[in-house]
Parts: sequence; structure tokens; C-alpha cells
Amino acid sequence: MKKFNLKGLFKKRPQLTLGVDLGSHTIKVVEFSGNGGNMQVKKVGRALLPQGAIVDGSIKELDMVQEVLEKIISNLQPSLKKASTSISGYSVIVKKIHVPYMSEREIEENLIIESEKYVPFEISDVYIDFSILKTYEADNGGSDIFLVAAKKEIVDEYANLLEGVGLTPSVIDVDAFTLVNAFELAFGKVEEPAVLIDIGASKTNLNIVKKGMPIFTRDMTMGGEQLTEAIQDATGLNREDAEAVKIGGTKDKVLAREIGEVVQDMTSLWTKEIKKAISFFKSSSPPEEFPTCVFISGGTSMLSGIEDYFSDSLGLETRRLNAFNSKKADKSIDEKYLASVSPQMAIASGLALRSAE
Repeated sequence: MKKFNLKGLFKKRPQLTLGVDLGSHTIKVVEFSGNGGNMQVKKVGRALLPQGAIVDGSIKELDMVQEVLEKIISNLQPSLKKASTSISGYSVIVKKIHVPYMSEREIEENLIIESEKYVPFEISDVYIDFSILKTYEADNGGSDIFLVAAKKEIVDEYANLLEGVGLTPSVIDVDAFTLVNAFELAFGKVEEPAVLIDIGASKTNLNIVKKGMPIFTRDMTMGGEQLTEAIQDATGLNREDAEAVKIGGTKDKVLAREIGEVVQDMTSLWTKEIKKAISFFKSSSPPEEFPTCVFISGGTSMLSGIEDYFSDSLGLETRRLNAFNSKKADKSIDEKYLASVSPQMAIASGLALRSAE
């Protein structure tokens, strides 16, 4: 197989791809048709993965993951065969840096030299890309860029998986950047800076975005699996039952009180980490870039009352990010099902908007 690369990670072209979000808990797949105001949700599906099949972004049980993905593709029968997926966690470095170059060509020619200062891996072991955030004409010139370095073994692993189920890998993206696409899909280009937070099973992606551009990103090793385990420890429930009551609640008042205390403790820990990240960003940013609102997505965003808790803890209005906001769906898709899964589909939707290379 031809080795994959990150070239064109930030470029957009008209042709859509099939969005495949390979989470540690669930695989999500989204396909759109049309464009602009005529864009329609054509296919959407998800399936649970066996525990431990994907850990920290690395595929540990290839056969299991491939089998689950094959079933989703077989059930959905998407018309698009070019697919996009994304990575996050320890295998990818996303860092805002300043380089003493002003043109895209100069940055490209010197990117490896600049990257060696910031990437904690052997440069020969990673794929590298960048996006220009700002170019300075005055003083010493130069540019602020987002540097992205991803481990080749992980990128190639994901690309091989897609090929193994009959798809053509088109783009290997970064989770945090796909959130920007999903946000724009739902709300257009919002002028005010916003915090986008996708809370998955084992990781949380935080992205601060302004006028359609990411200006700060951070991955955090926290998520819904932590909460499930905490509920198990506090209540003695098995994993399956703990997962069920976490999202669906319970009519047992004593159990509900115990779960409520666990949820409050865990979300308190999460919001403390998120506040630290936002404070770190604000410490080196002008006031006009300070975020004014928060949008949360991911399976854990479906917790009852989490929006209000985030609003109170962070001091910022918090809403769920419905990736399919006001978008028409194919008549074969049940509206209630679409509404129930939409909070989990932000990354898959952002990937489905990526252009075929």
C-alpha cells in the first residue's frame, strides 16, 4: 500500500467523503449528499466496539474492529467509497508555533527543521502538516502556524483498516479540527470565539475556534468510561448496568442519589481541567479571543443536566452541539433515532465534510 500522508489536511474541496469516527467505545459513520444549504444527511450509523479493541487511539484488536466496521458499512450501504477518519491522543502532536517565514512555500521547505524543535518523536517516524494562522508583515515578520505531527504507524494503521473494509482512505484528520467543520455545519461561521468540547469514552477534545478557524486545541485523557467505572465502584453495578443508568437514569431513588453524587464529583473534575485549559489559553491571548460560549458533544454530553453544570462551573453559556442542526435527512432515517445519536456524531460529521484527495 502507498504510505499515507497528512498533506492537504487543512484544505477543502467540493467532493465529500464518508466520515468514519473510530472511537474507543463506538464506531460512528456519516454520509452527506448535496452541498451548502441543500446538504442532506444521507446515511448515519453507529456500533459498539468490544472493550479494549481500541486503546489510546491504537487499534489493539484489528479483526474485531474490522468486523464491526464491515457490519456498519454492510448495513448502511453508503454510496461514497472514499472515506475520512481521524486520530488523537499520544500519537498526534498539535502545537501553535511561530516560524520566521512568511510564505507557504518557505514554511514547507523548512518545516522539518522547525518541527524537530517541538516534536517528541523521531521526525522520520511521523507525518507532518501545518496551517498558517497569521502572517506578520511588520517587525521581524514570520508566521504563526498550527504544526501537526502524527505517528506514521498509527496513520497507516487507520488507513489500512479502511482499505480492509473496501473503502479508499482519502484523509486522515485530527479529531479537534473535525469539530470545527461540524460546528460550521450546524451554525455557520460564528463571529464570537467559542469552546468546542467533544467528550468521548476515554478522551476529550477541546478546541477554541474563532471565525471558522481553530486558535487553540488540547486533548485530555478523560471521558465517559471514567464515569462508568466510578458508578460501578460506588454502586456495585456491573459495567453494562452502570453504562445504562449513566445515560438513562433510574427510578430507584437511593441509586439515583448515589449516581447523582458520582456524576457531580466526576464532572467537577472535568470542568476543573477544562477551566485550566481555557485559563492557559487566555493567559497568552488578547481579550477579543476570549471564548464567550461552550458547545459540548460526544456520548457523554447526553448526560442529563450536564449543560447546566458546565454553564455554572465554567461561567459560560453551554449548549449541546447537534451536528445535524436543521439539516434534512433521507426519508429512510428515523427522525427520533437521528435526534438521539446527533450529540455523538460531531466528529463523524466533521469528517464527512472533508474533501476527497
